[in-house]
Amino acid sequence: MKRRWIFWLLVIIFLWVVISRFSDITKIAETLMQGQWQWVVAAILFMIVYFTTYTGIYHSAFQTVGIQSRLVELIPLTFISIFMNVAAPIGGASGMAVFVDDASRRGQSAAKATVGTLLVMVADFSAFLVVLVTGMIYLFTHHNLKYYESLTAALLLLVIGGLTSFLLLGLWRPLWLRRILSWAQRFANWMARIFNRPAFLEDSWVENNTAEFTEAAIAIAARPALLMQTIGIAFVAHLINLSMLYSLFLAFHQKVHFGMLVAGYAMAILFWIIAVTPQGIGVVEGMMTLVFASLGVPLANATIISLAFRGLTFWIPLAIGFILLRRLKYFGAKEETTSELWGVRLVAILTAVMGIIDVLSGLTPTLHTRMVMLEQYSPFGVSIGGHLTSVLAGFALLILANGLWRRKRLAWVLTVTILILTVPVHLFKGLDYEEAILAAVLAAWLIYLRPYFHAQSDPPSVRQGLLALLAALVFTLLYGVLGFYLLNRHFIVAGQQAGFSILGAARQTVVMFTQFYNPGVVPTGRFGRYFVSSIYIVGAVTIGYALIMLIRPVLVRRGPTQEERYKAQEIIEAYGRSSIARMLLFNDKLYYFSPGGSVIGYAVEGRIALVLGDPIGPTEETLSTIAGFKELCERNDWEAAYAQVLPDNLEAYHELGYHEVCIGHEAIIDLTTFSIAGGDKKNIRTGVNKMNKLGYRAEVRQPPHPAELMQELHQISDEWLTSMHGTEKHFSLGWFDKDYLNSTPLIVIHNPEGFIEAFANIIPEYQVNEISIDLMRHRKQAEKGQMDFLFVNLIEWARAEGYATFNMGLSGLSGIGEHPTDPTFERALHYVYEHINQFYNFKGLHEFKAKYDPSWSPRYLIYPSAASLPAVAIAMMRADAGSDILKRNLKHPK
Repeated sequence: MKRRWIFWLLVIIFLWVVISRFSDITKIAETLMQGQWQWVVAAILFMIVYFTTYTGIYHSAFQTVGIQSRLVELIPLTFISIFMNVAAPIGGASGMAVFVDDASRRGQSAAKATVGTLLVMVADFSAFLVVLVTGMIYLFTHHNLKYYESLTAALLLLVIGGLTSFLLLGLWRPLWLRRILSWAQRFANWMARIFNRPAFLEDSWVENNTAEFTEAAIAIAARPALLMQTIGIAFVAHLINLSMLYSLFLAFHQKVHFGMLVAGYAMAILFWIIAVTPQGIGVVEGMMTLVFASLGVPLANATIISLAFRGLTFWIPLAIGFILLRRLKYFGAKEETTSELWGVRLVAILTAVMGIIDVLSGLTPTLHTRMVMLEQYSPFGVSIGGHLTSVLAGFALLILANGLWRRKRLAWVLTVTILILTVPVHLFKGLDYEEAILAAVLAAWLIYLRPYFHAQSDPPSVRQGLLALLAALVFTLLYGVLGFYLLNRHFIVAGQQAGFSILGAARQTVVMFTQFYNPGVVPTGRFGRYFVSSIYIVGAVTIGYALIMLIRPVLVRRGPTQEERYKAQEIIEAYGRSSIARMLLFNDKLYYFSPGGSVIGYAVEGRIALVLGDPIGPTEETLSTIAGFKELCERNDWEAAYAQVLPDNLEAYHELGYHEVCIGHEAIIDLTTFSIAGGDKKNIRTGVNKMNKLGYRAEVRQPPHPAELMQELHQISDEWLTSMHGTEKHFSLGWFDKDYLNSTPLIVIHNPEGFIEAFANIIPEYQVNEISIDLMRHRKQAEKGQMDFLFVNLIEWARAEGYATFNMGLSGLSGIGEHPTDPTFERALHYVYEHINQFYNFKGLHEFKAKYDPSWSPRYLIYPSAASLPAVAIAMMRADAGSDILKRNLKHPK
């Protein structure tokens, strides 16, 4: 919980920084767009090389102190450390802590990692001293060296000296180092006592860290070549940063001398290091502008270049660090999953926004000045082309955004492809570099998020979609060719009636799909205009249909095999512990088997995989089984929901991000204490005595049952269904099936003439010494008290057979949402329970069971999110109605 709060606190801090400096960020974005794009791209490439090289300093420093690391794994930490230095500005310590924490979680020594990060700072600052001295000499010779610049440089020397001295203590004065660490331990534990917390640092912390610090210092002294390599990499990193700054000067057509370049860079980095604001926000930009302006650079250009440099070296890395925050091992799987989820959803939303932008861009006329430039420099003869392509691409992105939200792999492939293809389209249709940049950045982000798009599409639907797409293109081409060829009199070309040949008609149709307008072709009437519009409509509709088919969730195209049914039955009989365990053996269920020997029975309705009850199997496998089934659902673009689960496993569902709502209580009678004696059972006793006096009798019959009995029970079942104006229910209930009833004991009620008036089938709960009933049906004209008679006789029989409890089944919506503090959704269900009884007699069923004075055991619905509840409710109704019986021949997912 604490780590979740820290995670969201960092998110809030990032949003606050962005909002508070939004005007600066906007200016930086506008500035970069104004530069000559070739040199801006060069500066961006230098930025990438710089941060890779800067990460190499950590890699070399860790190698020097004996810490194992990989450069590719350290690069994300570099960006995260920049973000952390802003979110928790404590002199760069929070950024160092990112590397130390990562090393310790990889089993490396935290103390050695700390020495390694200190060595990075010493190497970086020492290499920077060379640049700083060069810049200060240039400023001094040009009479531009200010006193505050000299004081700040002196302060940096003190910092470098302090860090170096601390490293040397482990080599030359281990006792002094021990005293410093001992003081730090006492201070930390004193702070813990103030806040009534356990001691932060154990007694052995001082000795262990002194030894490891000393060992790391000795390692540094023993490896001078690696030490010089670390300093050398740091110096190269600064040269690359200078190259990036030089590229920005060229991008904005500003001449610069080497000394001027170094002086401005040196002062900017100096105040970046020493400034009291986090990462020099608001200081670095001003200092760099001031220095360049004092050296003769026009103030406007100095400001633009400083903002651009700051954007590439700070703001963009800061945003990358925030995005990569979920890579920190400090945050658990739940925080990582939350961050991943919102990353996927955000990119889906941005894709939809990009789709809208593409549509609007295609419908908006091109700026004349840009068209002049495009016609002058473009190697392609494009004038108005690409508008329709932009509109269709936007239309496709709007459809695919839904697939991205659902993590569809095929939607990801199509979206990235469309975004990459639209980059040149935007440039050549009107030099719309803004849309081109947005498309390129969004495509790059999607490529980075690739591992999170893993949901499969339905293979037959994909084939159908591809065939539909091919058919759409062929049909639209033939439709246009034949239309233009046969309908010549409805069009005018160059002031004369059109005379399209087959080749000319084909050319005109293709042109219409690469340009929004129809240059040279003018419809002469309503029919001609209708025909031209119909080409676009037919193309858009068929392409839209194809895209929808391509991102369709996996459909279930066959039921479980006989072998799977036998396997499920073995597991259920060995581990089943609920009144609904037997229902998993009906043929409306699919099965998921975990590697640990558990089974889940479910039905797929739309995108909801509706599970009946908890996983059945070894208790220790529950969490991993739920997690495994969740992965299956994500691959198939489903969402898992669990109906009628026990309270025992709620924590496991919570751990995997699910939510629960109580949907009722099961009524369970203790057979060892139940009796119909006493005033509170008078109504039951009266009904039973009446039935006995009338000559009714109860009989429990063991399977198999004779055909004559089954035929009579079938008549009673049909009569009961007719009187209830209903049909057979499924999923959580059984239905009248001769094979099913022939596998269970039956209790039947005979009238005085010996005919059967009512019956119920008895089902086991396997590993619980309890029985329950499923079907309970009677004739239309039932004698009052007949059902009490059936229940009491069944209870007596069960007690005689040695059962401990009798489960009367679920009392839906009872006992939930009765208090004002209950969740809103539960209170809504309570309203249904109290007021909507014309469709289902919730209260009457509960009152019937309540008079037996049972104990009540809650049952829950587990669902993935509040947004999914409507779909889950519809899935439950469809499964209850038996809609997936129609899918018995559909294919089972892999």
